[in-house]
Amino acid sequence: MKDYLYSADELLEMSLKIEEDGEKFYTHLSEKFSDPKKKEFFSYLASQEREHAKTFKEISKGLVEETDPIFWEEASKYIRSIVENRIFPNLQEMIEKTENMSLNEILDFAISIEKETVIFYEELYDLVREKRSKEILSKIIREEVSHVRKLSLLKE
Repeated sequence: MKDYLYSADELLEMSLKIEEDGEKFYTHLSEKFSDPKKKEFFSYLASQEREHAKTFKEISKGLVEETDPIFWEEASKYIRSIVENRIFPNLQEMIEKTENMSLNEILDFAISIEKETVIFYEELYDLVREKRSKEILSKIIREEVSHVRKLSLLKE
């Protein structure tokens, strides 16, 4: 077994799941509001999440080859279950929770999810040993922090 706690591949798998759910959540929010400004803002965030996921997929193509396929298959299932069930609410829970919220409540909820994502990535940053993984996580963290700022600016 390799000498690491989390490889870049595992981090990218987690990041990809988080970003895909974020895209779907923000797309849902863009469809929820009739105000063009709100629709445009949430559509923008959805497109940002989609681009992040695309970036993570592209990065992972080169890194997956460096990982033991048997270990990766087992680790991937485990990590996906953590992301889906233990750390972040799943997509359906996010949609249901925000169904009857005001805009400010939705923004607060989205900010809390983005902050949890930042904290999650910062914790992972401290655990990884590979330089490339640290570089990837640093980029991810900066992008997620920018989402918190943008969401905060929309609050009324």
